[in-house]
Amino acid sequence: MARFSMLKPYREIGAQGLFWLGYFLFEWLNTGAYMDDFQQSLCYITLNLPLLIVAGYWHLLITVRHFLLSNRLTGFWISLIGGLLVFGLFRRAISYTWYYPVYYPEGLLKPYLYWPKILAEAVQLHLVVALFVAVNLVRHALHQQQLSETYRREKLSAEYRLLQSQVQPHFLFNTLNNLISVSLHQPAQMPHLLQRLAGLLSYQLHESHRPTVAITKELAYLTDYISLEQIRYRDRLDVQTNFSELTNLTNLMIPPMLLLPFVENAFKHGAAQTEEACWIQLQLSRSGKRLIFSAENSIPDGVSSPVTTGLGLTNLRKRLDILFPDSYELVTLQEDSQFLAVLKFNVD
Repeated sequence: MARFSMLKPYREIGAQGLFWLGYFLFEWLNTGAYMDDFQQSLCYITLNLPLLIVAGYWHLLITVRHFLLSNRLTGFWISLIGGLLVFGLFRRAISYTWYYPVYYPEGLLKPYLYWPKILAEAVQLHLVVALFVAVNLVRHALHQQQLSETYRREKLSAEYRLLQSQVQPHFLFNTLNNLISVSLHQPAQMPHLLQRLAGLLSYQLHESHRPTVAITKELAYLTDYISLEQIRYRDRLDVQTNFSELTNLTNLMIPPMLLLPFVENAFKHGAAQTEEACWIQLQLSRSGKRLIFSAENSIPDGVSSPVTTGLGLTNLRKRLDILFPDSYELVTLQEDSQFLAVLKFNVD
């Protein structure tokens, strides 16, 4: 009931005014042509139109909106049947008092309370009223559908911004852990590490809030992140990347920081869990309009799968559901001492 008020009043009044104007012109011209008397037709529609408008708004506002849409069926039937009776009697009175004496004297031969005629008048009037109510209900339903779609998009947008904002604290948490470790064991590397970190933070500040970024920028960001991590792990970590196929495609756009969770998890659940030699392999390729990114890393014995413990991949799945509903593939697989994650999604 309250949602009807969401329709802009002037638009609703304008649309309803067009309906009544259209009905007036149609009934006048159609009846006038049928009777070959446009003056008589004009008199008839002019006498009856005010009652039609009153009956139309009564059934729209009271019978339908107030009772039917509130599921108050007793009130609905009372209003509907009462309206049929009352407006039928009024229409009979208008015809009997003003129209019949001038244009149809034979109608006066029947008494005023001639119920077959009253019923016919009521049905004829309420056919127009039913059309008026139906048109307004259809307009309202379409408007509600548009509102629902708008609210859905806004909700998804807000949810996506929240998920995207969670990437940054997650990234900073992991990076600060690296800073602590490097400051304790490799203090000479701190200036270089801080310089890399400044570049990463600059990307997050200026690019991460955009809907899309050039894939070259995203790959440069990942490369800087990997370089920062390698300072910590030194020679015991072997990182192989294969991004060369896409490094020159400046016009190819993807959502920012979409691939970072894969790289973070590869370090967090692989190299960070052991002091032994370890490895990470990252690859990005293109097949038509589909990008394929894979991240594979070694896992020490006894380390749980990042599928169930990592915030990054959980967050990523939610983001993907919003960005590419039913049009992406995310496969994760853990075998023996290695973990594989593959993401496939379409790009413009």
